[in-house]
Amino acid sequence: MPELSYRSNQIKLNYPNKVLSGSVTSQTGESYWDHANGSNDPWYSGSGTKKYYRWTVTFSVTEMNHGSHLTREEKKYNGLDVVVGDWIAGATTGQCLKIISVTSKTKGTVTAVVEDVLRYNTFKSATGNGIFSNGSCVVFALNEDGIPLLDPLPGTAAADFYATVVSRFGYLNPQLNYILHQNAHGFVEGDVIAAHSTGFIKANVETMSKMIGSVIDAGPGPNQFIIAPNNRIIDFDPKIPGVQGDYIYIQNDGSLGTTDTGKAAFLNIQSSIPSEMSGTVDGPEIPVGHTMKLNGTTVTFAGASANADVSEIVSSVNGGSGTHFVTASTLTTSTTVTSDTSAVAYGLIGGYVPFSATIDSGSGATLVNFTTSTAGQATYGIAVGIAEDMATDITAAGITNLTATFSASNRLTLTESQGNAITISNNTNDSNNKPFVGTSNVSGLPASITSPGTQKLKLTRADGGEILIFESTEYFRVGTGISSGHTGQYPLAMNIEQGLRTAGTTVVATIAARDALTAEAGDGAYVLNKGDGEWGQYIYSGSAWIMTSNEDSATVDAKTITTTFTMPAGGFGTATTQLMGNVSPGRRLLNVSVDVTTAFVGASTTPNIQVGTLSDPDAFVPATSNAIDELGSFEATPNYLYPSTETQDLEVRARCTHNSASAGVVTVKLTYV
Repeated sequence: MPELSYRSNQIKLNYPNKVLSGSVTSQTGESYWDHANGSNDPWYSGSGTKKYYRWTVTFSVTEMNHGSHLTREEKKYNGLDVVVGDWIAGATTGQCLKIISVTSKTKGTVTAVVEDVLRYNTFKSATGNGIFSNGSCVVFALNEDGIPLLDPLPGTAAADFYATVVSRFGYLNPQLNYILHQNAHGFVEGDVIAAHSTGFIKANVETMSKMIGSVIDAGPGPNQFIIAPNNRIIDFDPKIPGVQGDYIYIQNDGSLGTTDTGKAAFLNIQSSIPSEMSGTVDGPEIPVGHTMKLNGTTVTFAGASANADVSEIVSSVNGGSGTHFVTASTLTTSTTVTSDTSAVAYGLIGGYVPFSATIDSGSGATLVNFTTSTAGQATYGIAVGIAEDMATDITAAGITNLTATFSASNRLTLTESQGNAITISNNTNDSNNKPFVGTSNVSGLPASITSPGTQKLKLTRADGGEILIFESTEYFRVGTGISSGHTGQYPLAMNIEQGLRTAGTTVVATIAARDALTAEAGDGAYVLNKGDGEWGQYIYSGSAWIMTSNEDSATVDAKTITTTFTMPAGGFGTATTQLMGNVSPGRRLLNVSVDVTTAFVGASTTPNIQVGTLSDPDAFVPATSNAIDELGSFEATPNYLYPSTETQDLEVRARCTHNSASAGVVTVKLTYV
């Protein structure tokens, strides 16, 4: 999931700052930074001196009393109010880490994954240590400008704590240096970026109206980039309408919407990311009659017996979705197994590559060849595949619904998201004849993992807003394993100049190029060749391109196309066909004249003229209507309307069946309006 540099909707009137004191009791390294910054990065995963940039920490929280009745729990903040996007800092050192996920929380204790954002602490430290030691800490939030809110500052903070923390957030201010996420974006420094329905794109002449800023750093890594925004980037509560790339207009009733009213106020630059909270309790139950407040709306749990089961919990929550904006659903409990070292051959997870095994997790047996030893080589200096390498090879096998991960303590974890059983069979042993599973194995995994066969509760807020839960007795939190949180994001928007938009005309070569334009109502397109060799002028209505003129209509109201046949005719056979010209949609064919200026002689049978189309050669003038072996003129009045709904011109053709005439001249004229 993309990570925000901050939440711009953090601040609410009469909500006091959330500044919690606590104490970190444990910390465990989780992840190394995968992408080197330059050729000599000493701290990334490929270096011999690599350092963690993510950790799992557990910390206590001291309840904070305040005077507002508007918060989740009236007049209190505690551990249940800690959410993704908050920051935690060492009270002594002032080193700041962002909370990127919350594993569990109670009023007094929180376990979360934290990150040294942009590796600020890592590169500040002479030893590359990005985290503070266990002990006193401070949890806080940022305002809409990315500035830390530290009032009231706990007494546990050191004298220089405030100055240190404020200085840290003065580095790469988010309003001037905004971090965005897009997988394998390929942007480089200096690229001008536009918002588009397909994602962020490098702007060109056709998309410059939706330009949002310029790239000032093409990282960190391949999936993030930093822009200098054209204007302020904001989010909304309630969410801004539309999807990425939409203009947001002021509607006639004063609301915001995507209907073009000529008053564009914002550009949607990134769609919402839903907030999702998944329970940790299998088969949750809640006492019938228990009440809680969900985003301020009272939810009362109903059921057929003493306790509401998971389906009844879902029904109770969804009865109020229209006011609390949260939808409940069931989530099949994943089948999960983590390796241990009790039966491994070498005292740790790892084997000498190559070796192989077959994994069946409900989608059929898949052979996994274990050949990777990158992490093992870096760690032990020999070609062994350890947990990280095994996870790489299992992922490469592409087993449906099965993911493989590893921990810093060299443990391999398999997760089957649909709750199916997992069966593992040995195929080939490692070079010391040690199997993947079984006696004296290399994986630390059992051969068979049974399905839990249960369900958990899941809460989703599609607009990306908060999921705030308050209950005087915590039956819901304990029974489901779900606490308050904010894991999503409202859509991001950018202010744009208000007022009537200035439309423009773009010159393109073809209809296909016209259709590829990112157009708004009022924009024009001049097509050099609309498919018949002629130009066309179009205007965009907001939903379709409408032709306003073309090469034919720009000349005269009535027009004549002409062709002449002169004998003897070359080629093969006894007839010859000539293209008279193209007639645009919406034109009426009034009259066709056939003028014989030199009578046809020497023909084997009576010659004639037909006028029509390729599929219907005599549509407008049949052969039976004329004979061209004598001087004179013939006329036909087809009075045919070529439908305006057609997308291509009508190709009118004349056929002269000359029957090998040795001489003769005839001119065919068609008049249309």
